[in-house]
Amino acid sequence: MYKYKFIVNPIAGGGKASSLVPVIERCFKNQSVEFDIYWTKRPKDGIEVAEKAARNGFEVIVAVGGDGTVNEVLNGIVGTGAILATVHGGKGNDFATAVKMPSDIEAACQTLLIGKTKKIDLGKVLDRYFINSVGIGFDAEVANRVNNGIKYMKGPAAYTYAFLEKLMSYHSVEALVDLGNNAQKLKPLLIAVGIGQAYGGGMRIVPDAIQDDGFFDICIFDDTLPRLALIYHFPKVFFGKLKNLKQAHMYRSKELTVRLSEPRYIHMEGEILFSDQMQFTIQPLGMTVLTG
Repeated sequence: MYKYKFIVNPIAGGGKASSLVPVIERCFKNQSVEFDIYWTKRPKDGIEVAEKAARNGFEVIVAVGGDGTVNEVLNGIVGTGAILATVHGGKGNDFATAVKMPSDIEAACQTLLIGKTKKIDLGKVLDRYFINSVGIGFDAEVANRVNNGIKYMKGPAAYTYAFLEKLMSYHSVEALVDLGNNAQKLKPLLIAVGIGQAYGGGMRIVPDAIQDDGFFDICIFDDTLPRLALIYHFPKVFFGKLKNLKQAHMYRSKELTVRLSEPRYIHMEGEILFSDQMQFTIQPLGMTVLTG
């Protein structure tokens, strides 16, 4: 039986993550499983705590929060041999969905206790690891708006509101994009790089992505579609159909370099970064995750 460390982000999901803890404690105590719970105190606290837990014999490190909490835990345990796990404790929970973790916390606890694992690909950019997705440009502006808080909204509703709010004010910049062959000079609305298929609470921006195929799935969306037309087509992203528009260029690659004419926001699994130069690399089957 594994030894579990739960890293809880108390503000994730507007307090949702905190509400899950009593159920987790009851389930694991009933099974007489060794576990420990830590409540994060500040941004990036989870990175240090996850690494320390992995070095001290905890085999499974569970992120209790959203995708941002998952990313912190991931960056703490890369290279330690620990297993990454999560539950639906945040606004988006795209990684939890991708690894088929039940949304019901009672069922999720049983899944954690069964301990089924698999290896999936691991990405890196800007000296930080990611396990699901990264977005550059407009979608990162939207994610940044969501991170700053939208009252009474979470998940897809929050992202949809932020999308509409930012749509008219966002201005694209020129980008030099190289997928390992020839660099292309473009002016994209967004660039999405995925190991998993979705971000933003279920937006399937790269719906053909496979977690363990050793490739990034990449969507480069041209900024040539009128804004009102973009509003019309936007719901297609939840069904994986945005890729059918002529403005969406889909690629599969082991590497990607992006150079922007000026810095833009980048969203990485709930975390917001800011840069004008990015080099993406992938480590095939680089992380062991607990899955449903």
